[in-house]
Amino acid sequence: MIGRGSNVIRLRSIVEGYVEASLVVVDDYISFLGDMDPKRGVLRKRGYEGVEVRGRILVFRGSRGSTVGPYILYSAWKEGNAPSAMVVTKADQIVISGCVISNIPLGEIVGRDIAELRNYSGRKALIKLGPEEGFLMID
Repeated sequence: MIGRGSNVIRLRSIVEGYVEASLVVVDDYISFLGDMDPKRGVLRKRGYEGVEVRGRILVFRGSRGSTVGPYILYSAWKEGNAPSAMVVTKADQIVISGCVISNIPLGEIVGRDIAELRNYSGRKALIKLGPEEGFLMID
């Protein structure tokens, strides 16, 4: 369980949910078509090759690229290889659609930059997203 000394980050809720998992922070944009391996649940993105996202809270700037991205994310979800939740700087239609069809909680970070969270990769965290707002609590 997450303790009292935790760092709490406010989120705007896009897809509701509650998840406790380890964080993976990628200070960049991700193309689900090319940067994620849906059969293994790992990244193929340069600089992040082999980083496991399966069952983790994935924190990244946002998505880029192809409209097939939501289907790649859905395929990873069906195989049990998708992130458990996602946090982005600015949610776009690709990441929103992928999270909605895959029932993956999604939040937008409020008042912080993703770069500030790089050192939290691998730490335990809790994300709680309600109808409008939520938070990410990092142990």
